[in-house]
Order: sequence, then structure tokens, then C-alpha cells
Amino acid sequence: MLQPLETKDWTVQAAAHLLNRAAFGGTPGEIQKLHSMGHAAAVRSLLDAGEELDLFPPPALEPLAARMEAIKKENLDEAASAERKQQERQRARQDEIHLRHWWLHRMRETPNPAREKATLFWHGHWATGIRKVDDPFLMHQQNETLRAHALGPFAPFAKELTRDPAMMVYLDLQSNSSKNPNENFAREVMELFTLGEGNYSEKDISEAARAFTGYRLNRETGRFVYNIRQHDSGEKSILGKTGNLTGDDVIDLIAEKPGCAEFLAAKIWTFYAGTPPSEPLQKALGEEYRRNGMDTGKLLRTIFSSREFYGPKVVRKQIKSPVHWLVQMCKALEIPIPDPKVSQPLLTNLGQNLFEPPNVKGWDGGRAWISSSTLLVRYNAAGAVVRGSGGSGPDIDRIAPPDMPPDRMADAVAWRLFQSPMPPPLRERTLAFLAEKGTSRASRRDLLHLLMATPEFQLA
Repeated sequence: MLQPLETKDWTVQAAAHLLNRAAFGGTPGEIQKLHSMGHAAAVRSLLDAGEELDLFPPPALEPLAARMEAIKKENLDEAASAERKQQERQRARQDEIHLRHWWLHRMRETPNPAREKATLFWHGHWATGIRKVDDPFLMHQQNETLRAHALGPFAPFAKELTRDPAMMVYLDLQSNSSKNPNENFAREVMELFTLGEGNYSEKDISEAARAFTGYRLNRETGRFVYNIRQHDSGEKSILGKTGNLTGDDVIDLIAEKPGCAEFLAAKIWTFYAGTPPSEPLQKALGEEYRRNGMDTGKLLRTIFSSREFYGPKVVRKQIKSPVHWLVQMCKALEIPIPDPKVSQPLLTNLGQNLFEPPNVKGWDGGRAWISSSTLLVRYNAAGAVVRGSGGSGPDIDRIAPPDMPPDRMADAVAWRLFQSPMPPPLRERTLAFLAEKGTSRASRRDLLHLLMATPEFQLA
């Protein structure tokens, strides 16, 4: 199990599969380039890619609480103060829109797409919603933390997230004190973020809550503060160990448990492979994760190199998440992300609004992405994108050259969109369409929409 893919099986289609799952897909040229590297080098190129950080300057944000506090110092009357506060809240809503578009643009344009894909995974894992956090500055700060640790060891990552200001607000940790330990936070850490149900006791929860006491947040600076006077320094017994344990000690104890590696490795496999691992595979993944110090980048290197990852139960079987669908569509058509007035309502209607997961469990994914209504939204949106609504439309002559014979045109467009041959019935319908409509610019644009409005285009 988890044996390397054989050299003969490293095909162009396998390279396309790797680029789809490890990142957000690519153009036929990018797929061909990845394939020409050879399998091992292709995996390395994705996981070890560098990034020009100045390509994505951070949004100009500051904590909303600091802005509200500044209003108090302006000595305004009640009406003027209320108006200024309303202006700041409207500015925060605009900051939220800009922040979402900034990340979508980064996913589309980054030279390190595997890191962005991993950041998207962890965003769904450490699910935190802006509606409750109510501060784009804190959400951006968390996003950068996710990115910094996305392909690294888990324990330091988890410690950072227990001290993350957005997470603290979302799970009400900022008022955690020795007199009032927050058991809900400790429960979510164990149940949803590290161990999964059944791998801890209620006593572990109550004791861990005591270990996290003293965690505070300065809302005006948006920074974590540790208040030792509010920390419960008494003896605690957690997961079989007793002592004056701290929040960081809790994370270290959790990370030592084999169940933690298995739980996380299964979630990682499911996100990238599109289907939960079998019990033997989950154990093998957990062992591999532990063996490599729970380093996510090293686990992904093993996954992306394994025969199982390129098997018939995985390839072309994953329903694209709305974000993956949008970013991959833009990459395949070689166009930028549409204007926020188009892209953000679209992702909201499709059920994946960045920075606003449905709850602390994150998005369910898989078949939950598709319903009769969301499928219709995808089909209609594909047509709008092809027509250039909300941004630049695709270069039709580049994607489907007018002098190309209809059968080659159909296959070339299908490869660009599906990275696999069309099923025979779809190919017959496509050729019939071209025979009837011809190959005018309008017909070729309609051809793109026709193939994007198929079940096949919803799969990666």
C-alpha cells in the first residue's frame, strides 16, 4: 500500500490529474510541461515551488476595533458618531469583498498553487466565519497563518491556531479564565480539529479547558495576549498525563496519539482524492504521517506519488468544489477571475463563500456541492463567463482555432476542459452540434458553453 506509481503509468492524463488535485488544474501546455518532467520531479515542482510574494501584496487592513476606538476620540455628538461607525462598518464590508477577491486572484495566478490548495483545505478544517468574527483584518491574519503552515508540521500549526485571534473570537476563547474555562473550545479542538469523536473522554475535555485558560485577545491590535493571572496553574490530567499542563502541552499530547495522525490523514486524503480512504489505507496514511513527524507536505508527497492516488476510484471521480470549479475554469480558459460583483454572488449561490464556512465543521464537500439548483447555476455561470460577463472572455481563436477540423476541434476543447476523452455519446452530440451550427466564432463560443454545461465538467 502507498507504493509509487509505475513509470509506465505516468501519462499525460496522470499529469493532468495531479495538477487538478494538487492544485487547480491548468492549460494543455502546463499539463504537458508537468508530464515532461517525469513523475517524481513533477510532484517536487508542485510541493517545493517558490513564490514571488510581491505579486500578491496584502490588503491594506487594520483591526475594526481600533477604527471604532478612534471614533470615540473624535469627540463627535451621538448622531455623528453613529454615522462614522456606520461608515466604518460599510468599509469593513468592502474590505471583506476585496479580501475574498485577493485570495481568488492568488489561487488563479500563484506560481505555488499547491500551497494555495492546501491553504483552502485548512480553511475548511479550521473553519472560522467572518460573520461572527466581524473583522476582515483578523480573517486575513488567519489566512496568512494557514498559508505559512499549510505544508509543514502539524503540532506547531495547531498551537498557532489555538492562539489565532479569529479562531478565538469564533469559538469564544477570548474570555477563557480559571474561573470560567471554555469547554466548548477544548471539545472542538479534540473532536473536529485533531482526534475525532471517541478518542478522548469528557474528563480530557474539562481538563484541557483549564489548560487553555488565560488566552486573551487585544481587539484593537488584533493580537493574542497571554494573561498568566487568568491561567489555571493547578494540576491537570489529560490523555494519560498529569501535571501543570498548558494549552501547548495539550497539543503536544494530542499529536502523540496515533489516532490524531489517522484522523487528519484521512481528512487530507478525502480532500485530495475525493473519497474517504479504506480502513487499511487510513492506517497506512496515519503511519506515514507519524513517521514523517506529521509534516503535511511530506504526506502529500507520498499521496501524490502513490498508485492509489491514480487509481480508477479516484481519477475523474471528484466533484469540484465551487472555488475549485471557478479557479480551474479560469485557468483552463486563460482568463482572470471575474469581477467580485460576479464571482462572489456566484460562489455564495454555489455554497462556498470564502471566509464564511457554514459552521465550525466546515463544508461537507463531495455530493453536497451538487443539487438541481446549484448545477443550473454552474451551467448558466459557465455561459456568462464564456461571454465575458464580469471580466475578459476567453480567446476563442486560441482555444478552438477556426481552421481546425470539427472532430479535432471537439477533442481539443474537450481535453482542455475535461483532461480526458469525451464519452462516446457526448462526442456524438458535440460533432452533431458542430455539423449543424458550423464553426463560426459564435458557434465555437457556444461549443465551449455546451461542454462546460455537462456533468463531466463538474468532475476533476
